Amino acid sequence: MRNIIKRLFVVGLIASTSCTELDLTQLDAASSGNWYSSYDQFRQSLNEGYREVFWPMDQETSGMSDDWQRRDIINSIKSGTVSSEYLPAADNWTLMYKIITRMLVFLEELDSQSGILSESEEDLFRGEANFMRASFWSYLISHYGDVPFYEEEITVDESFLLARTDKFEILEKIYEYYDDAADALPTSYDGKEYATKGAAYAMKARIALYMGDFETAADAAKKCMDLNVYSLHPDFADLFISSTKNSNETIFKFPRSEEFNWALSGADLNVFIPRNHGGYNSRQPSWSLLASFECVDGLPIDESPLFDPRNPFKNRDPRCAMTIVPFGSLEDGDGRAPSDGFNFMGIEYTPHPERKEVMNYTSGSMIRNNDTRSVHTYGSFNGLALRKGVNEDWLDFRSAKDRIVIRYADVLLMYAEAKIELDEIDQSVLDAINEVRDRAYANSPYSNPEVVTTDQAELRFKVRNERRSEFAFEAIRYMDLIRWKLAEKAMTGPIPGLLNVAIDIDPNVAPTGALMDNVVDPGLWFWGLTPEIDSDGLPDFTALFDAGLCRALSVQNFPARQYLWPIPAEERLLNSSLSQNPEY
Repeated sequence: MRNIIKRLFVVGLIASTSCTELDLTQLDAASSGNWYSSYDQFRQSLNEGYREVFWPMDQETSGMSDDWQRRDIINSIKSGTVSSEYLPAADNWTLMYKIITRMLVFLEELDSQSGILSESEEDLFRGEANFMRASFWSYLISHYGDVPFYEEEITVDESFLLARTDKFEILEKIYEYYDDAADALPTSYDGKEYATKGAAYAMKARIALYMGDFETAADAAKKCMDLNVYSLHPDFADLFISSTKNSNETIFKFPRSEEFNWALSGADLNVFIPRNHGGYNSRQPSWSLLASFECVDGLPIDESPLFDPRNPFKNRDPRCAMTIVPFGSLEDGDGRAPSDGFNFMGIEYTPHPERKEVMNYTSGSMIRNNDTRSVHTYGSFNGLALRKGVNEDWLDFRSAKDRIVIRYADVLLMYAEAKIELDEIDQSVLDAINEVRDRAYANSPYSNPEVVTTDQAELRFKVRNERRSEFAFEAIRYMDLIRWKLAEKAMTGPIPGLLNVAIDIDPNVAPTGALMDNVVDPGLWFWGLTPEIDSDGLPDFTALFDAGLCRALSVQNFPARQYLWPIPAEERLLNSSLSQNPEY
């Protein structure tokens, strides 16, 4: 652990990712040779904890869950090849201990300072630091299990002897830190973007839920709800676009700003943008995600008479078409055929192989359809494209879309889930679930098919599926699968996608190949059969595979050992006291 115990408050570390709201640029931060002598130095050093790099997302570029994929490529998580040399595990381990050490040094200096800060300033800074170290320890125990734990800066020699501490012992400390933070932090700031009382309660609820402590999760979520400062954004789709700032739904986020050159760009964006718009669309929502959205009668697709496998976006939970770019018929009576596309950012989107040309609504002319695989080799391998959060701002490959770490919908659903698991089901549980569903349906032709059952098993199914529909592409699904012990099931087996089709850009040449023979020509586009939804809410495409209606893009294999990440091999070479997680 040589790399994690040094004092690392250095000047200018974050100049390239500064933001005025967070005042991150360290023009006068304290260094190891010049400890804190002003309010600004305390603030700038504490702001190290607000650097986005120290808040890693469970969303690798090849997809860390069953919600999305990268063409026919799978990463180490899905291939089951994570080892003690796994780079993300090593990098994130180092990042967490680096920033924890910085927070501990900060707290030591806060305790030793005299006359620099007022009592209220000192209390506030201590609350923020406790919020941060609680969150960083939460990441470590939720991903690695037992980890080395300390509450004050340690020496190099001490670091080589430090063994792992039971994660539940650390969890109690995490609760203590979050409680101290909640006591010290305000419910809001005037124009600032720092951690709040609500953020402390919400993040405490999250780690409690991850660790199976449903009583604490329900209590913390309820305290956040009772603050009465958060509400759901009125429009689900609008919440995720770059122009939406400071929504009442957002509890903790990393604000991005074009003005201060702090935005997503290049490869962060073009991998999701359709090819007709100049992107690659090399990362797609999965068929599993598409199949998971309920129909507007509140039933799964394999139970609802409203589901049409030829028009998979028709009569679906409105979040389906707000998450994935739709095509075909969307509701009864719209007169649209399965081959019809959707006006997405000014260009028609359809992956249908016979649609070799599509409408450019901006110019009023037909253009070559690079988003169908009958025209372009790298058209979406499963026909799908991401819509959630994507708008015209992305077309110049820059977006100042905020990164939301936790929002109020998550608090509502965490509260509901925790109460369901405690078998303390009452009207408040149904109200929390239906509040989220009401917002999903708010700007649609349909009304929310309200959840009214009080059966524990049925509600567990509902709330888990609700989380998937609500939080797709928000880096939440992975840890949900981990804590529900469903990762082995959800991320094992073939990943379905479109059959192959011959490629020819000539619009007058009819496409040929297995996709035409087995699916399109018999009138079975898009799905020839309805996938089954199992008791865990996971779609099963076995019938489509057996009927020759789809192909395996790749085969995934999630082994049980990967419910915990490995302790990095390099750290164990330095510290012989570190044991390893099983089977690594």
